[in-house]
Amino acid sequence: MDGAGADGNATPRFAAYGATKRSLAQLGKSLEAELKLLGVKNVGMHNLSPGMVTTELLMSGADTPVAKFFINCLAEEPQEVAQYLVPRLRRVPQESATLTGGISSQYIKYLTPPKAYSQILKRLVAGERKSRWVPEDS
Repeated sequence: MDGAGADGNATPRFAAYGATKRSLAQLGKSLEAELKLLGVKNVGMHNLSPGMVTTELLMSGADTPVAKFFINCLAEEPQEVAQYLVPRLRRVPQESATLTGGISSQYIKYLTPPKAYSQILKRLVAGERKSRWVPEDS
């Protein structure tokens, strides 16, 4: 899950944030194509998607019931996300090298769609994560 705006939907009050999320995949593909045109094989374009992280920016948007629901369902603290992502980032040089001497692009995601759907379903069915980060009305 790449964040609000990555799918092209509007992000009111966070227009610049949404625009940058939408542009990242395209920018990566374009830069990779430019490198290929130049014959550069030893540089890879990698994307990192941490998902929802409990930052001041995220929490400043916790002002509606829907926002509170999704923040409680999906957000994680920076330390937890880093514990997952950092070891995977460290493996990128080994895992992205190809037999032809090139580097394949890597896309590393913390919050995947199956994980998000699972957490939302657990919240709806069993009440897990309710009011985890922000109080929700009963």
